Amino acid sequence: MKIISLTPGSKSNPLIYSKRDNAFYGTEKSIPFDITYTVKNTVTKNSEIFEFAYSTGPEFDPDTQWVYKSNSGIRLIVCNDAEITRIRGELYLKHKIADL
Repeated sequence: MKIISLTPGSKSNPLIYSKRDNAFYGTEKSIPFDITYTVKNTVTKNSEIFEFAYSTGPEFDPDTQWVYKSNSGIRLIVCNDAEITRIRGELYLKHKIADL
């Protein structure tokens, strides 16, 4: 389980909260993949646990989002980064071709 620390008012937070969507958004550039995350407020010390729920597409699609849900109904959405996804897809393909 990875811990994501958020400091209210800081511009360096890895997540952005959308009140309209009741969701935190981030990208794989700043959030390494995991199945479970704890998002912790560094000021209040409150935290929320998010469990993986589903993805919106395949692993190597740059538009895929990885959706996590908490017990309180807040979502955490980690979006694929186009460049990272391209590189990972190429490496995967090279590995598969090498095995032929």
